[in-house]
Amino acid sequence: MKITSIAPLALLATCFTAAVAQGAPQQGSPTVRVGGPSPGVKVGSGMPLQQSARAPRPAPYTGTPRGAAMANGPQRPVVLLTGYWPPTNEAVRRFSNQPALNPGGWVGDNWMGRGYDVVSYFPTFANANCNNCGVGMGDLEVDYQDTTPDFAAIVAQHNPIAIITFSRGSFGTSWEVEMNQFNRGGWIDDYIAPRQPTPSPPDATVNSGAIRLSALPAQAIVDAVAASGIPVAPFICESGSGGGFLSEFIAYLGVWHQAAHADPTDPDWCIAAGHIHVGTQVSWPDASAAVDVSLSTVLDYVDGVLACPPMQPYCPGTANSQYREARLTGVGNASITSGDLELIVQRTVRNTSGLLFYGMGMNMVPLGDGNLCVAAPLTRIPAVIQATNRGVLRFPLDYQSAPLTGISAGMTVNFQAWYRDPGGTTGSNTSSALTVTFCP
Repeated sequence: MKITSIAPLALLATCFTAAVAQGAPQQGSPTVRVGGPSPGVKVGSGMPLQQSARAPRPAPYTGTPRGAAMANGPQRPVVLLTGYWPPTNEAVRRFSNQPALNPGGWVGDNWMGRGYDVVSYFPTFANANCNNCGVGMGDLEVDYQDTTPDFAAIVAQHNPIAIITFSRGSFGTSWEVEMNQFNRGGWIDDYIAPRQPTPSPPDATVNSGAIRLSALPAQAIVDAVAASGIPVAPFICESGSGGGFLSEFIAYLGVWHQAAHADPTDPDWCIAAGHIHVGTQVSWPDASAAVDVSLSTVLDYVDGVLACPPMQPYCPGTANSQYREARLTGVGNASITSGDLELIVQRTVRNTSGLLFYGMGMNMVPLGDGNLCVAAPLTRIPAVIQATNRGVLRFPLDYQSAPLTGISAGMTVNFQAWYRDPGGTTGSNTSSALTVTFCP
């Protein structure tokens, strides 16, 4: 199935439009979450982030290849930024290390002294303020056939530790962190034949229509941008999709790459990846400023993940009535001080409910249609969580509230989720399990 009846740029309004491509359910209202201050941001400046005093980066845990390389080697890990239409291509231009595209000079070399090199790739257009921009020129043209090999070559060259893809979104001043990227079997036609990706769906490792979630610290980005005073409206799009055109396509390539390199034992461990849609009325300076705040927030997140022993999955889940298994993962880091760890269960049953529990030992005995993989005594997190219409359960960990007040640095804890499955044999199932070693 291919979609040809709507102009591509009209589809960039993601949380606010109906689903337009095969495999994408109808979209709901956006979930808007804003809050807390962000250090180092001059409120209301509307200018790129300035160097400011900040605590030294925590030493990376050297038990992973990435951590050991950062501790012992001179080469800095790379963060990859991409943009498509203005203002996003112009907002990331200064991170290009190609003089022809960035005559003003590369600013990404050890950006802000953070210990990371930041590089960017983007197309250019004859009219820099274009609306219907066409294919463009250079890297990552607005063309599926061009983007696929270009992106593959870029990530092979840089082995990025984090990826943020940007593109133009809906009318207004939104700064929209997309949560859902679909492995679509049908996409919006691009401009040059063949006008669909080859292959389509692009990812043969999962089913057509499967979702890959953002691996960005979405809430932290929204909070930091909201606190910065930059005149944009940040929010998380929990229930929508990326729009079905090149925006979602490159977003999917980014999170797919991250998922393929999510193992901390991988020398090319990619910790974070995801997509941000930028409103059409956001000015170039404001977009540049919000890119800097978002990037700085992602680097804070990556620093935190690198500082702690990696979380280790074990005991795979079993198939439920809607998906092949429910998988428990962690977003954030296991630092008690930072307190930003959120445990996420993907591929439970849509709109069902579930709960999280933990213990100190491992186990393997039947429970419902799944297995109990944590040994007694078990401690349950009190909240019962409602799954999204994508079958996702989210459990933020609050170490200031019982029972998690009993967890301290140095403890190794095993977590698992239980959820209802009315269509299953016993009416319930369990996720995979996750071992977390907490650090200060």
